[in-house]
Amino acid sequence: MLKGFLLPLVIAIASLPLGANHSLAGPVTVTSSIDFTHTLGQAINHRVDFNEFTADALFQNAALDVGPLSLSSSGPAHIGLNKIEVTPVLLEFITPNLTPYAALYLKASGTGNTTVTLTFDQPIYGFGATYRGLKRDTVINYTTASGDHTIVPGITNRFFGFILDAGEFISSLTYAAPLENGFGIDNIFLSNAIIASASAAQVDEPGSFFLTLMAFLGLAWLLRQNRSQS
Repeated sequence: MLKGFLLPLVIAIASLPLGANHSLAGPVTVTSSIDFTHTLGQAINHRVDFNEFTADALFQNAALDVGPLSLSSSGPAHIGLNKIEVTPVLLEFITPNLTPYAALYLKASGTGNTTVTLTFDQPIYGFGATYRGLKRDTVINYTTASGDHTIVPGITNRFFGFILDAGEFISSLTYAAPLENGFGIDNIFLSNAIIASASAAQVDEPGSFFLTLMAFLGLAWLLRQNRSQS
């Protein structure tokens, strides 16, 4: 009887939904837009440049909407940075394409840290951009359901991107640096996160319910057989 009781019980327990805890491997980083596209595994939903700007636009201690995201800085400003640079002079000797870009200024000091935050209209799963003069000490900070994270792109005058673990997403990221740092950013790639809704999350429930019901029906049948034999 014990053996007949355990089998349906195991089936019932196995059919219950599992928890969401899993080991995170961390984001995948790439250094080319081609690798970013190939590794992503889903569509690039937005490509953001700043070519529609015809005059410089500041985002010093204020938010600037640039379509699917907004730029903002906090802390002591710099007169020539933390703005959309429409007539580029600074950093143009690095990648001279003469197109507008966002000029970022970062600094950590006793008077307060200057950081720049990108806030997304929709949570994203993948982020990439082309940089001009990005310094080694620049870090990208962001928060997901698994906690706070930091990425260090390193010195680069080219594309750098990262793709989060499945099920992870971010609503914003922040650039920070321990030293004074000015660099450019352009041609931003965004891939929206796929977030399961409450109704979508319940799609598997009928199957689990059916298996559980069958297990208990099996248990009832075994108990009935045991009684008829006694």
